Amino acid sequence: MKTTRQRAILSLIATRPVHSQEELAHMLEAQGYEVTQATVSRDIKELGLIKVPLKNGNGAGTQFKYVEPAFGKTYATRLHRVIAELVRGVRGSSNLIVLRTPPGSAMLVASAIDEAAWSEVIGTIGGDDTVLVALDESAHLPVVKQRFEDMRSEEPL
Repeated sequence: MKTTRQRAILSLIATRPVHSQEELAHMLEAQGYEVTQATVSRDIKELGLIKVPLKNGNGAGTQFKYVEPAFGKTYATRLHRVIAELVRGVRGSSNLIVLRTPPGSAMLVASAIDEAAWSEVIGTIGGDDTVLVALDESAHLPVVKQRFEDMRSEEPL
């Protein structure tokens, strides 16, 4: 059932913009799936879906849609994929690194960094469009900052 439901999710996001978990849950229910918001949230995480800003030329508030990450691309790790696709800027000072992302993407980036469990990183704070990465020592700043820069610029596998 879970595999079938997740295939349905991938089909839905491939054929139309899906803007929220609630909207996705309603679409799944319309197809006969009994789901809760928690189930949809777990499916989104397991599928590695990301929320990206919609391009709209009217200057209105930013809207988002779920997409399957790196369609046609393969990255070595989830962190590499997330950094390559979402991080727009990297700056560092002392033992802190600031990563800039599109609005609404910072929590996903922070989560991927935490999941990677780099020994130099003692924690992250994800806001709306900014991630603060705290390092255990300022001496690690150049190396960790360069890792982020390399992930942004490297081609996928």
